[in-house]
Amino acid sequence: MTATTKTASDVSAIEVVAETLEGYAKRGIFRGFSRGESKKGKVRFKMLWHRDRVFELHFDVKRSQLRFKRMLPNVPPDSPMYAEFKKFVKARQSEELPKHRRIDKGKAEIKPYNRGEFVSLSLVVKDGDYEYGARKIVHLVNEVFLDFLYGGMYYDYMVENFDLDPDQV
Repeated sequence: MTATTKTASDVSAIEVVAETLEGYAKRGIFRGFSRGESKKGKVRFKMLWHRDRVFELHFDVKRSQLRFKRMLPNVPPDSPMYAEFKKFVKARQSEELPKHRRIDKGKAEIKPYNRGEFVSLSLVVKDGDYEYGARKIVHLVNEVFLDFLYGGMYYDYMVENFDLDPDQV
């Protein structure tokens, strides 16, 4: 088998993630959705979502990793906002959350990253349940925008970085 040959498990994992994301698109959660070509067990999905921005979800089958790259711009790694963001993400795995809202630590590991003042979010699927992983990372990004940013104290950040019109809110 060559390095570019896809295994059946690679294809099925990619299909599971693609079908999960397509389901969100069909329900109107994403205003646009596309799937890139898969190469060496990696594929990139693009969706038009919050604030009419294009989000990229990278899926690496070999690493069992789903990653929203460059999700939040202009967040210095030593900022109070990034510290609060990391706490928010960690709290999504808390036993205090209802099971349907929580990310099960036995099924997935979630981590924020900050490179060049861009925040990315990564979820590693531990048990091969890629539908679970895809759903949980989409739900988490949604919570970031609806609860952490809009519902939190980052209104000015939204105005500055996501063209939120303060007169339309």
